[in-house]
Amino acid sequence: MNAVSHARDVDRARAADLARVGDHAAAKLILNGLGRDPATLDLLARVHAQRGDLAEAAAVWAEVLSVDPEHASALAGTRLISDITRGGRRAHPVPVALIGGSLALVTAALAAALLPITSTHDEQPPDARTSTPAATQQVSTTPVSPDPALMASLATPDVRVEPTGTGVRVVFQQGMFLPDSTSLSPQGRRQLERWGQVLRGKEVRVTVLGHGVAVPGGPTTGGSATAVARAAAAVEVLAVAGEQPPTAFVLRSAEQSSAPHAGADPALNRTVTLQVDPR
Repeated sequence: MNAVSHARDVDRARAADLARVGDHAAAKLILNGLGRDPATLDLLARVHAQRGDLAEAAAVWAEVLSVDPEHASALAGTRLISDITRGGRRAHPVPVALIGGSLALVTAALAAALLPITSTHDEQPPDARTSTPAATQQVSTTPVSPDPALMASLATPDVRVEPTGTGVRVVFQQGMFLPDSTSLSPQGRRQLERWGQVLRGKEVRVTVLGHGVAVPGGPTTGGSATAVARAAAAVEVLAVAGEQPPTAFVLRSAEQSSAPHAGADPALNRTVTLQVDPR
């Protein structure tokens, strides 16, 4: 790699870090000065998506695809925006983004653009789904429940824990994001830091679901870029406090219809919930 390419990579990483903390204007200023190569445009599109400007993000990704029709990130980002604007976005796992080899999280569509989205069913090879005739398949009817010890270890005063299958859903009792923002409030950051310590050393799989506050006239189903952004911000804090790599977490956009505090103060729903399952 020559010096010019290295400098461009450093500037892109700096722009990603600025976007991560919500300074979209500074991130865009840097990226607009780096030219129109696909890598720069891809990151610029993610910044647009992170700040909620999905139309601009789609236009920039379209520019990427005009040069490289097989660009995986641009295809995935375009598909995500299409799903959101149709109101058909479902909550799927979204991997955490790594920028410049660091563990800096890129929120919202910065992370979401690194799809493809997969589900447990789709990850199975075709022959694994069809190798057993339907007539001979046996479905267990034995009820499942979480390990009581796991539930007890997660039951702290600042959360509500609910059994879900063999795992536990963790609902925070206080909101944690600033109004109309994907930035954590000081109280929200403290909540997550405490929870990262709670998870430290546990053999669990943690899914972080971001929530948004539904607005009048907006979609009532599907996920949102804001929700993904909040999940990514939460993972960053949980990973540091829990001394785990960000890749140990899965982040998702929750359904907009599944507010953790339905009918309550909307500020309580500017939050994330956790799904904690034994490994």
